[in-house]
Amino acid sequence: MATIVITCRSCGTKFRLDSDRLNKTRNKVRCSKCHEIFTVDQPDEDDLIHIEISDEENSYMPDADAPDHRDSSEAQPSIGSIQERSWMKKFVVPSIITVALILVAALIFEFGGRSKVLSVKTVSVEAQKPIVAISDKMKAYYLESMSAGEVLVIEGEVSNKSTKPVSFVMIQGQLFNRKDTAVLTQSCYAGNPLTRNDIIHLKFSEIQDKMLHREGQNLKDVRIPPSGVVPFVLVFHGLPEISTLTNYSVKVVSSQFN
Repeated sequence: MATIVITCRSCGTKFRLDSDRLNKTRNKVRCSKCHEIFTVDQPDEDDLIHIEISDEENSYMPDADAPDHRDSSEAQPSIGSIQERSWMKKFVVPSIITVALILVAALIFEFGGRSKVLSVKTVSVEAQKPIVAISDKMKAYYLESMSAGEVLVIEGEVSNKSTKPVSFVMIQGQLFNRKDTAVLTQSCYAGNPLTRNDIIHLKFSEIQDKMLHREGQNLKDVRIPPSGVVPFVLVFHGLPEISTLTNYSVKVVSSQFN
């Protein structure tokens, strides 16, 4: 029986080891000091020679002649401990993984079931838009224009219901027949008042230009303050038979904060 000295590659501790225990070409051993696992090659017969080591090194080596009061697993590098770890990997580790998977599955089921009850409904939030209302105080009447013949005039007011100034308020009006079908559509910007004299004597192209003046007369359609009120006038020409008209509608189609 031959004894060899091996050195732990991690902490440098040296140990005496029975060479007969190294029954494989490459053997895994564990350091009894730092518990590091490393590989030791089986030595050749020619390599089994006497090795002198210092007292300091010898303090880490179990004395073969003296009784060993330490646990045999710590007396020298343990080969059997590798089998123990193999057993742990084979049985204990899979068991831990299985338990962990069961817990995760339980949590998914638990929270998944609750999510059906506590699911959040996504609600799209649109950017804030100006709020401009049309006053109920509107009036409609017919006039005879010198350039366009009989026209229908609708007068009214818009009010800024927003908390910020509003500009460029455009209004659209429609005339409907007895079948409730829109037969004429006209648009104008707020803040462009027209007198009856204007409507009678101006060319309709001039009337149209005045109605579609974006900023309004004297900038009345620019920066309308909160609760501010601005008048508007819609003039329809090319009317169908008057008896076929039954009603009309007026709405705000565009405006913007300014």
